[in-house]
Amino acid sequence: MGFQDDWIMRQIDIVARFVSKLVFNKDDVSYSAESSEMLSETDSIHLVITRLIKEGRIGEAEDILFDNMFFSDKYIELATDFYKRLNSMSDKELEAADFSREEVYEGYIDILTKLGVPVEQFVQ
Repeated sequence: MGFQDDWIMRQIDIVARFVSKLVFNKDDVSYSAESSEMLSETDSIHLVITRLIKEGRIGEAEDILFDNMFFSDKYIELATDFYKRLNSMSDKELEAADFSREEVYEGYIDILTKLGVPVEQFVQ
């Protein structure tokens, strides 16, 4: 892993911690289903994108995340969880899925901006 990728990984982590504190007043968030009895829209999206990540189809997963976006705290939590999962992948895993660490960062900033989270200070 090069210096640039390491810097981007840290930036993604910083943004995730910022969002966790700003939106949820927590140190860290990860997506959890709202109910075990009935899946919400975000639960269904989470299941699909998680499966696609495991299959190495990250671009498709990200497309689904953006195509189904709606403003809610739960969706911000879903997006944060998604990009944290991608950030935890190795460069080799991302490369095998035809994705770069920079795309992870840019996608995260883009969706947060579209969801109204003030992340201007993190724009490169």
